[in-house]
Amino acid sequence: MSQDENTTPGNRREHLTKSERETIERMHRCGASKGEIARALYRDKSTIKREMKRGSVIQRKRNPYESRNPMVPEYVETVEYFADAGQRVYEGNREKCGSKSKLASCADLVSYVETMVLGAKKWSPDAALGYAKAQGLYPGQEVTTKTLYNWIDAGLLKIKNIDLLLKVRRRPKGSRKERKRKLGKSIEERPAQVESREEFGHWEGDGIVGGGRQGQLITLVERKIGIGLLFNAGSRDSDRMVEIINGLEEEYGSYFPMIFQSITFDNGTEFSDSAAMEGDGRTAVYYAHPYASYERGTNEHWNGLVRRFIPKGSSFDKLTDDTIRRIAHYINTLPRKRFGYRTPLDLWREETKAIMTA
Repeated sequence: MSQDENTTPGNRREHLTKSERETIERMHRCGASKGEIARALYRDKSTIKREMKRGSVIQRKRNPYESRNPMVPEYVETVEYFADAGQRVYEGNREKCGSKSKLASCADLVSYVETMVLGAKKWSPDAALGYAKAQGLYPGQEVTTKTLYNWIDAGLLKIKNIDLLLKVRRRPKGSRKERKRKLGKSIEERPAQVESREEFGHWEGDGIVGGGRQGQLITLVERKIGIGLLFNAGSRDSDRMVEIINGLEEEYGSYFPMIFQSITFDNGTEFSDSAAMEGDGRTAVYYAHPYASYERGTNEHWNGLVRRFIPKGSSFDKLTDDTIRRIAHYINTLPRKRFGYRTPLDLWREETKAIMTA
């Protein structure tokens, strides 16, 4: 007997079919034992036992034994196996097996995230999800940021990738270029506590140029809490940056050196007058390496949020002070993941209060 013509049944490990269940029912009614049924179907005896237990139904029949004794019941109950009952139980179990999508059970949370992302606030999915969790808005409805983005990629949400402002404009980093011009103290001279972000009062500064290289916005962002200040400088003259620093000193008075301990700028000409900005030791000014924007990552991220409202190539001619304040307020009230989805404005109030009450 060749290998292809053997009659030894293999272990198929397949579920019982409907026809096999019908065979079990017929043979059982004819008095066949579970072992005989198992051999006839080439199944394990335990498989037949479990199936007959699964598809057995209690039947109520008239008692064939008649008696005048009132203690003898008129009807008796017997357990019978039915193929259709076993099939129904099997199909019900199959519907419950396997992992289930949490989308339906998190409908309220998903609707909230869609509103925050697609609505006027234009939050990121992670910010909306994290804020809802931090505030306890939808107890029992929990999903990770990764899962949320998977749903977006799969087209299961109203949010599309084109709606995610950062996702559609990320580009790979190019090669780093070198430039010899140095304006002042290098970032390498900056104290170590600035890098750790554990001490409040260390800022990063940058400029945003308008369409046609006309106009200039200045942004200052604090490294520890992410609070940002936005100014319309009008031009790239270094005198305008000095005026901004002078204005901040007038506003905060004796608290200025504690709130603005240091500022790290890029190498733009608008930041070239480090001596005037530092004044009589009111603050310390440092400069990042040329073409190393990642050294001021907090500031660059903040500028990216500004560009949501003022895209590249836009003119600043009609940009009012009220509009600038509204843009800054929006960014400073955006929940941040690294702060447990608290806002920079909340943290700013805590830090400045601690300084002014010390």
